[in-house]
Amino acid sequence: FDIHVHDTYFVVAHLHYVLFGGSVFGLYAAIYHWFPKMTGRMINETWGKVHFVLTLVGFNLCFLPMHKVGLAGMPRRVAEYDPQFAAINLICSIGAYLLAVSTIPFVINAVYSWVRGPKAGANPWNAISPEWQTLSPPPIENYLGEPPFVPDPYDYGKDYNPGKRPMSQVKAADLWR
Repeated sequence: FDIHVHDTYFVVAHLHYVLFGGSVFGLYAAIYHWFPKMTGRMINETWGKVHFVLTLVGFNLCFLPMHKVGLAGMPRRVAEYDPQFAAINLICSIGAYLLAVSTIPFVINAVYSWVRGPKAGANPWNAISPEWQTLSPPPIENYLGEPPFVPDPYDYGKDYNPGKRPMSQVKAADLWR
């Protein structure tokens, strides 16, 4: 298969699906997750969903058709392509434009939420991992006092009150249950 699609647009499409899809969507997810901790304010969820849908549609309109033209033999690194690929290349261009435009609601949402968004509180996601057991944004040195002991950050089913037990009361056996 590699021999048949070598140096075609299939390679371009696959590269962008893996690298752009994996890194950019992951980066956006991280920004949305950590925004309250970094700024102390919540980002608007509705505009976040608008941004996600526009980005997803633009991403797929841009890169999915490239697989088809690559399988049809359209080479990469050529200045002028066969007219038979014009319609699909137009779809890819529209997708690229939509992908670029989809960053506008993200930037506006981030700036507006940073300035005027509702206060996030210390733990807006009700997580029990240590980084969410301090103020948002965190103070210098991260914690106002001794960091709380978190028995298991993934055990959401147990009755647990984060921050109620200081490290001085933690036994070695508690760390290995």
